[in-house]
This record gives sequence, structure tokens and C-alpha cells, in this order.
Amino acid sequence: MSDNEEMATERTQVVCPYRGSRNIARILRGMPAFTEGRQRGLAEGKVILGGCEVEGIYPLPRYHCNDCEEEF
Repeated sequence: MSDNEEMATERTQVVCPYRGSRNIARILRGMPAFTEGRQRGLAEGKVILGGCEVEGIYPLPRYHCNDCEEEF
């Protein structure tokens, strides 16, 4: 399964617990490789970058709602 297929499959299954929206982006942490598919995901709002340094928030949120801006 390609990056795009994996993200599309994951995106359709995740629902925001705050607003019930399916307009969800996956949060990538660390230093991801910037493939063409990943660049497209960033441009389309399917993926956001979560940064490299994380402290104090556990468990780490995996998703971001593009409608209400909450992470979960």
C-alpha cells in the first residue's frame, strides 16, 4: 500500500471526537522524508507536521481536525 492509499484509508475511518468531522489530518512527528505524495498530502491538508521535539503530552495526539483545530 502506498503512502497516499494508507493516508486516504486512515483519513476516511477517523472521526473528530469534538465535532464529528471527517476532515482529519494525520500528524507526522520527527523528520519525515518529503516524497511527492507527502508533499501533496501537506498541500491538501491530509497531513500536518507535529515537530521533532515533544515533551509533556502523553499519549501523543495522532490526528488533527481541520475544522475545529483540535488534536486527538
